[in-house]
Amino acid sequence: MGIRSVEKRLAAELCFEAVVEAVNDYLDECRQAGRSLPPHEHLVTPIIRAGYFPPGLLSIENFISRERASMRGGTGEGKELSLPGADSLIAAIMHPYPTNRIRTAVRRAAMKLSG
Repeated sequence: MGIRSVEKRLAAELCFEAVVEAVNDYLDECRQAGRSLPPHEHLVTPIIRAGYFPPGLLSIENFISRERASMRGGTGEGKELSLPGADSLIAAIMHPYPTNRIRTAVRRAAMKLSG
């Protein structure tokens, strides 16, 4: 395996970890606030500050809006907090990267470190 392929694989895994952390923080902050916070400053900016720019990052605000509308049936009504799940947000941000494969690689690496 060449050095470039190792770099590419590690870059995706490290980006994935930063995205997972940012998404979990964003969802926690939204739940604490009791409303959906602006994704640009609470989700996009932390990922960029971590040094990553995954392909779906800039379209995440549209994704969240579409998901929220579909959860409410497109009516715009509903008082409950409707947020997409963490897995769907991560997949949308990381698209077209294979998030399942990256998640498995990250778990495998964590198991090697702990065992």
